[in-house]
Amino acid sequence: MGCYLIILVIGPFCSKAQENLKFDDNFNLWNIQKGQSATVFATKAYVRAQPSLKAAIVDSLSVGNVVTITSAPFKGNTLKNFYAPWHQISYFEGSIKKSGFIWLGLLALGKQTASDGSQYIYGFERFTKRINEQEQDHFSTVVKLLDTNGNFLAEHTFPFAYSEQTFSQSKLLPAMGLQNVKQIIRIEFLGEACGIPSEYNYVAWTGQRLVDLPSRYSVSDAGVFYYDEKILFPSEHGKNNQLIYKYIEEGEAIDDDAENPNFKITKKSEEFLWNGNSFEKLPTAK
Repeated sequence: MGCYLIILVIGPFCSKAQENLKFDDNFNLWNIQKGQSATVFATKAYVRAQPSLKAAIVDSLSVGNVVTITSAPFKGNTLKNFYAPWHQISYFEGSIKKSGFIWLGLLALGKQTASDGSQYIYGFERFTKRINEQEQDHFSTVVKLLDTNGNFLAEHTFPFAYSEQTFSQSKLLPAMGLQNVKQIIRIEFLGEACGIPSEYNYVAWTGQRLVDLPSRYSVSDAGVFYYDEKILFPSEHGKNNQLIYKYIEEGEAIDDDAENPNFKITKKSEEFLWNGNSFEKLPTAK
């Protein structure tokens, strides 16, 4: 029964406690290194003369601007309810090269560029503590879409309940057979250790707005349990182009053989109806 308790603690309807939520100066979900480029996520990001909130503001950058990280992390600050370090950066204003310091939380976690030159960038807006048992502690994660000239087109916010994931990445997908969808961005928060879930969030661009699609996650503890969700879109299942399927498989070890355990396996599925602008979960057949 122990493994089922673990699954419930980190499952999609329960929250892993965030009382000890900590990023440090050398580890965070940006995983950015000296010499790499990064994209400004904030609408306006201040560049300072030193790595401190008390330092003079020497410049400001706009969402979509690209900077180069030129230092290791400096001791950080907590803003918007989460901690992140400072980095020295360089960037160009026209042909003039400039430098300064920026708080890492103002930079995007990742960016994807579409074939037409439009850009999807995503990052954290703030960290929010739950106010009741029905909610989760979470990062308000925002996807912003910019056109080929860097002009703002749309944004969408979804919650991400941090559970010690170690890095984030993203991928642009085609419409996957869905009506009225131009493109889908899949944003991943991945865990590399046992018991740390990997979460996959899908956001669709309809040409007018960015909207949620069903998400999925997977988690396992070797030799104890596993829980895995898979999403199939219409272009993958070849059926109704308004249906999205989620297949769920859960396994609990029923012996003590850590190297080759036998699992009690349960499977179920869920269906979601896409109407061209949003989705709804369909009742489970009895």
